[in-house]
Amino acid sequence: MAKSSVLSNEELYEKISASINIKKENFVILICAIFIASIGLNMNSQPILIGAMLISPLMAPVQGLGLGLGVFDSRLTIQALRLLVLEALFAVVTATLYFWFSPLTYASSEILARTEPTIWDALIAILGGTAGMIGARQKEANNIVPGVAIATALMPPLCVMGYGIYTQAWSIFLGAGYLFLVNVAFIMITTFIVVRVLHLNFRMQVDTTKQRRRHYMMIGAAVLIAIPSFISAGTLIQTEMSQQRAKRFVAEAMADYYILNQNIDGKRHQLTLDLLGTKPAGAELEDLAKKLSDYHLEDYQLVINQVANNETVNMQDIDRYIDQKLQNQNAAKVVTNQAESASLTETLSEIKRQLFLDYATQVIKVKTDRLTTNKIETGQIIVTIASEVTKEQQEQIQATLDKLIANSDYAIKNVIKKGK
Repeated sequence: MAKSSVLSNEELYEKISASINIKKENFVILICAIFIASIGLNMNSQPILIGAMLISPLMAPVQGLGLGLGVFDSRLTIQALRLLVLEALFAVVTATLYFWFSPLTYASSEILARTEPTIWDALIAILGGTAGMIGARQKEANNIVPGVAIATALMPPLCVMGYGIYTQAWSIFLGAGYLFLVNVAFIMITTFIVVRVLHLNFRMQVDTTKQRRRHYMMIGAAVLIAIPSFISAGTLIQTEMSQQRAKRFVAEAMADYYILNQNIDGKRHQLTLDLLGTKPAGAELEDLAKKLSDYHLEDYQLVINQVANNETVNMQDIDRYIDQKLQNQNAAKVVTNQAESASLTETLSEIKRQLFLDYATQVIKVKTDRLTTNKIETGQIIVTIASEVTKEQQEQIQATLDKLIANSDYAIKNVIKKGK
C-alpha cells in the first residue's frame, strides 16, 4: 500500500506545535533576518528583502496561533502568542538600533511601500495562509512555505517600524505596524479556517455555543482589522486614477511644452508641473486650467514651475521625458514604414529638446507634426517664443533651428512666431 504524501491531522498538529518552541537557534536566524531586511530597506533592494523573508522564522508562531485557536488549545495559543510578541518586539528594537547606527536615514521607496496597506495585502495574507497550511501538510520538502514567506512579508514591516521609531516618523511606524497586524491576523484566521475544514480534534471539551462564539469573534476581528485597509484601497484607487488622468492631460493638453516632472497631490488637490522653457501665462494659462475638467481634474489646481536655469536640469529627466513621448507617439500612430516614422519622430523630438535646452527662457512651446505630401512624409515645427524676445534673439533661434534641420535627413518646414 502506497504511503500518503500528506501528514495526518495529529502529525500536522505535532509538526506545528514543535515549531513554536523558543530556541536559541531561531533567535540567531531572526537576528540575521532583521539585519538583512534592514539593510535591504536601507539600500532600497528588493532581492535583499526577499532573502530576509525567506529565512525569517515568524511564520511558525502565526500558524501556531491559528492552530491553537482552531483546536481550543489554550496552552498552544498562549505559547504561540508569547513567541510572536517576543520575536516582533525583538525585531523592532533591533531594527531601531540598526537605523540608529546606519549612515543612511532617508525613507527609501521600499520603506514607504510598507506604510499604506490595503485590502489587497489582506487578500494576499489570506491566500498565503491557505497555501502555507497546504505546504505544512506535505511530508516532503517543498517551496510553498518559502513562497508564502515572500508573499506575506512579515519581517520588513517590523523593520520599518524600527525605522519609524528612530526617525520619529509616527505615520510610518503606524502604517507598517498596521501592515504587520493585517498579515498576522489574516494568516492566523486562514489557518483557523483550514484547521476547522480539516476537522482537527479539539484539545478540550467544547459545546456548540463556545464554537459559535469563537467563530463570531474571528469574523468580527477580521472585519474590524480590514476596515482601514478598505479605506486605504479606495484612496489608492482614486490617487492612481488621478495620476493616469494627469498623465493624459500632460501628454495631450501640454504636448507642445517640455514637462520634466509631474506630481499630483490628492490631499491638497494640486497638480504640479516642472516645465523647461517659458511657462504659459495669462489667457493661455487660464485655458490650460480650464482643460483640467476635460480630464476629470476640475477639483485640482494647476501649478507650473519654470526651470529656467539649464544647469539645474537633470539630463536623465529630459532623456526619460523624450523616451516616454516617443513611446506614446509610436503607440498611438500606425504607419506603413515604422522604422522611417520612428526616425522622423525621433528627429523632431531631438530638435525640440535642443531648442528648449538652448533657449529655455525664450521658447514657450514647440509643436511638432508629421505631414504627408505626395506620399512623402515630412515634418513641421512651429516654435512659439516669448513676446519680449528681441529681433536679434529671434534670428539666432531661427539660425539654430535651420542648422538642426539641415543636419537631419528629412524635409522639415518650420515657423517661429511670438506668443501673445
